[in-house]
Amino acid sequence: MATQSVLEAYDSLEEFIGVLVAAELHASGEWELEFVENIRASFKRYGAHTNLSPAQQSKLERIAKH
Repeated sequence: MATQSVLEAYDSLEEFIGVLVAAELHASGEWELEFVENIRASFKRYGAHTNLSPAQQSKLERIAKH
């Protein structure tokens, strides 16, 4: 599966932001913290046009559900 923008991957920006905030709250360990920080930085820079690979989306959602 190809990389998708946040708008393509989620039903709304609010849904993505909710996942991102949950991931920020639940991230543990240096790798997860850095991963979520990098996604946040990309989102801050590119907004709805931030691209996520399927692996990035899956990992972000897994962290958010911890």
